[in-house]
Amino acid sequence: MKPITDQSFGEFVEFLRKARSKSLRKTAEAINVSAQFYSEVEKGRRAAFTVERLDSLKAFLRLDEDEANLMYNKAAESRRNTEFDFSDYIVQRDYAMSALRVAKELDADEADWQRFVDELRNRKE
Repeated sequence: MKPITDQSFGEFVEFLRKARSKSLRKTAEAINVSAQFYSEVEKGRRAAFTVERLDSLKAFLRLDEDEANLMYNKAAESRRNTEFDFSDYIVQRDYAMSALRVAKELDADEADWQRFVDELRNRKE
């Protein structure tokens, strides 16, 4: 089995589903798709699920924050966009778009972003 970080979106959701001993059919029902469609997504023959279905999958499989974030990231990577769970947030806040532009200009690396995330989380506590 591939390391989780190397798995495609479909491989990752299959891993999550099986780790929770959920059948493909019950999981498909929970997110309101056919078992055939769900299987095609797991096999990488269909695009990642919509935001609403990802949210339903997150709830059904009771994903923790890290698992959910990784699932959303893999879905966005598979579609080559960031529409999944935060596009409305970014579009509705000019300052968020400005911050992303600055980060792009300065070529912010993972350590820069981690410091930023840590600072935001510390404020929340």
